Amino acid sequence: MNRLLAALLFLSAGSAFSQSLTDGSLTGKYFFRHLMILGTSGGGVSEIRTAYGAITFNGAGAYTYTGSQIVGPGAPAAFTGTGTYSVKSTGYMTVSNPQRAGVELNAGLGQGAIVASSTEAGGVYDLFIAIQAPSGSQSNASLSGSYDVSALEFPGGGASQMRNAAFRLAASGTGSAGNITVSGKAANAGDRVSTSTVANATYSVTTDGSGTLTLPGTGLLNGARSLWVSNDGALALFGSTTPGGHDLWVGTRAFSAGATNAAFRNLYFRAGLRYEGGRAGSYAGSANSTGTGKLVSSLRVRQAEGVLDLTGANNYTLNADGTGTLELGRLALGVSANSFHSNGVSTVDTANYEAGFAIRAAAPSGTGVYINPQGVVNAASFAPVGAPLSPGGFFTLFGSGLAPATTVASSLPFPTTLGGVQVLINGAAAPVYLTSSGQISALVPFAASGSTASITVVNNGQRSNTVEAPLARTSPGIFTIPPAGTGPGALLHANFTLVNAAAPARRGETLLLFLTGLGTVTPAILDGAAALANPLSTVSTEVKVYVGGRLATVLFKGLAPGLAGLYQINFTVPANASTGTAVPLAVETPEAFHDMVDIAVAN
Repeated sequence: MNRLLAALLFLSAGSAFSQSLTDGSLTGKYFFRHLMILGTSGGGVSEIRTAYGAITFNGAGAYTYTGSQIVGPGAPAAFTGTGTYSVKSTGYMTVSNPQRAGVELNAGLGQGAIVASSTEAGGVYDLFIAIQAPSGSQSNASLSGSYDVSALEFPGGGASQMRNAAFRLAASGTGSAGNITVSGKAANAGDRVSTSTVANATYSVTTDGSGTLTLPGTGLLNGARSLWVSNDGALALFGSTTPGGHDLWVGTRAFSAGATNAAFRNLYFRAGLRYEGGRAGSYAGSANSTGTGKLVSSLRVRQAEGVLDLTGANNYTLNADGTGTLELGRLALGVSANSFHSNGVSTVDTANYEAGFAIRAAAPSGTGVYINPQGVVNAASFAPVGAPLSPGGFFTLFGSGLAPATTVASSLPFPTTLGGVQVLINGAAAPVYLTSSGQISALVPFAASGSTASITVVNNGQRSNTVEAPLARTSPGIFTIPPAGTGPGALLHANFTLVNAAAPARRGETLLLFLTGLGTVTPAILDGAAALANPLSTVSTEVKVYVGGRLATVLFKGLAPGLAGLYQINFTVPANASTGTAVPLAVETPEAFHDMVDIAVAN
């Protein structure tokens, strides 16, 4: 097998996991807050609705809720009802939207919280957060210590006075929140970020864990907000209960002093709501941080134009107190790194109003021949759970007991049985490149169709659990050297030497980019077979390449001749491309946007 392919594909196996996730994994009472924008055809505000209260899951796929709802400028009204939910083995969920009949929330079940957005519904942009309610009697002592809070508000049910803010609340445990310094901005104040102080803030918590936070004065944030505290006191929700009081505040108990970038390590479920330039957007998915200063996300993004699968890597920095920056916004890491939230309070991108929340994913496990449901990933990007697979694309799955030994395919086409191991996708045997006890790399058959890939491993007659992964027409992932998903992309100069910091690309130069996930090709080839040089197998879908945000000229898009499952794009570096040792490199298709790697570019 070509050494380039071997160098691009192999990554050591992942770690073990701890429980099985089903509908029964979600039971009991949660407090929730749901902020929802119903949009115009261009993504503007048609109507805003907010619901809040208690939601109880029965462990068998059904829930009931009781609370209040605010519609437009109206006053809160009683809001009760029922709904359904379904928990997948990955920890992803679908939850019927309590405020929009016939619409489902794309949700993630985390450790003590649920986060969601209605990404599959056109014209619906929302953020739903539910936190596990306390089981015993509560008091002011339930809210104790420092809490970082992100706030997004749409007063009166429109965007003309929307506000975005961030602050740290010091709860005494006895009802005093002291003096609070708020940093934020308002649309009717020129979107300028400013700070103000709220003196003598107070709070009260009732026996069920709900209560009130009072912010005296006339600053950016003022008045009373209802509050709800989680079972372990690590999370809190806040929000208005006045007419037209559309907002969502989320608070996390602050990370202990001495935080560094390395403290940010976990897999999370993540969702958010944003409004910028007269257009709403929302997203749901997962995020993974390994403590290296990059947060890698797989997000399903809803915009006015439709829905897009985004795999991206965002730079972050953490201060010693656990707050910091995430690209152009603010970041706060919760206690024990079990949660984080972000907002659009930025002096650079002042027009963006945003709130996002993420909760550490509950981690599944099993015995025997076992596929980790959260470990089925694009073999190039390793983007976290939720990123789709695509026909013809390389994927890697992690688990335990997957194969008796490490075996690598020695010839083409790749076999459908390797070392006594098969991988079945929707019942069809997939070409397999590598098998080991903890990792398998294989190809999705070109004939795979539908929105879901059901994956099963058969190890010498013993079947694994079946894992469902999203399936899309395309799902680009750029290989990196070394294999990591982020960092330097796998690119060659026209003379087939490697592009790197020592031999950077030049403006106007033609490069060869190696990736996976561009879908079916013409003329078609057999699954796992080597691509021909004459005729070349090309992809029919539109493919764009961006270097530092500048659109490149694509000269070829198809399978790399002589190799199996490896796609190649030949493109010309834009004459106005940014220069540097780590210029962002992105690939876009009609279904997806992939922005995780970089390239060295010189004049």
